[in-house]
Amino acid sequence: MAFVAFMGKIDFVPINKNEKKERYQEELEERIVSLIASLFGGILKGSRRERLLSKFVENECEKIDRLMELYMRYSNRVKAETDRIDQLEFDDLEMDDEEIYIRKLEAGLYTLQLIAVILGHLWCSEHPQMRGRIELLLKQQKLTKKDVKDILQEYHDNIGDMDGPEEKERSQAKIQKFISAF
Repeated sequence: MAFVAFMGKIDFVPINKNEKKERYQEELEERIVSLIASLFGGILKGSRRERLLSKFVENECEKIDRLMELYMRYSNRVKAETDRIDQLEFDDLEMDDEEIYIRKLEAGLYTLQLIAVILGHLWCSEHPQMRGRIELLLKQQKLTKKDVKDILQEYHDNIGDMDGPEEKERSQAKIQKFISAF
């Protein structure tokens, strides 16, 4: 049994139902954020894009409220991991930049970056109600647009070229547009 657990075939420590449910909920949220970011990336103009954007204005911008809740949760997780890394480095366990970035990704940085990308799409729509809601929610959390820009900048700086150099440049240009708009 221990060998099977060691090989990753089963979890050695039994997980209670609440932990399973929380993990499932978290994975579902991450997939939904990824899906919404992909929709914005794939629907660039026209009535479909307007329809997608209008979903974020419905019911007094409740989807923007939820998006900001997720932004805060993932931002806090990444900050906690960054603090742990800083403590490790303080204790003379140095890590290179790649290791630090991977640890932050594991803490939820990628999802946080996708949320920032979605906020960038919403902001670039120049819809006054959306912009006002985003600014209000940032202010309530004692954040600024610069905080979102910093997340977008880190994403911009780490975009890979797996799909080729042209795609990398196109992706970076899109993210740079969001950074400039904020």
